[in-house]
Amino acid sequence: MSLINNQIYQTFDELEEGQVFNSGGRTITETDVVNYCALTGNWIAIHSNTLYASKTRFGKRLVQGALTYSIATGLIQFGLGIQANYGIDNMRFLKPVLIDDTVFAKATVIGKKVKDEKYGVIQFLMQVLNQDGDVVQQGEWSLLMLRKREDLDALVASTLPAPKKA
Repeated sequence: MSLINNQIYQTFDELEEGQVFNSGGRTITETDVVNYCALTGNWIAIHSNTLYASKTRFGKRLVQGALTYSIATGLIQFGLGIQANYGIDNMRFLKPVLIDDTVFAKATVIGKKVKDEKYGVIQFLMQVLNQDGDVVQQGEWSLLMLRKREDLDALVASTLPAPKKA
């Protein structure tokens, strides 16, 4: 098995509890933090004011927790079987993430619930680890997924262009 297996292209029925997906790393930069401040309006001093942040218990500016979460959701690549984000429970910010930290995502299947014949809700424990292996953030992420491979294949086929007849 590969050390990095961050692509989840399975359907609900194909995933198993206990299955683990791991990403490679991504360094969070100054540009990421400033762009996130501008995009969201989150100019809270601990993220945007170096002098202020230097006087806090952390001694440096912190990366926004929501930015860390957003990056983690991109590090684990979800395929077309995902139909909707169903919710995030028990999100915890366990340790600070600093500018220039490298983060990794780990998604573990912790639950499955059949919704109906076509859909199921899969629950992942999403963890973000830093370069030292510390879990800095975690939460339980529920996603609505297509259950069957044939339903996913039919959906994908319906979105592809048909070849023109000569």
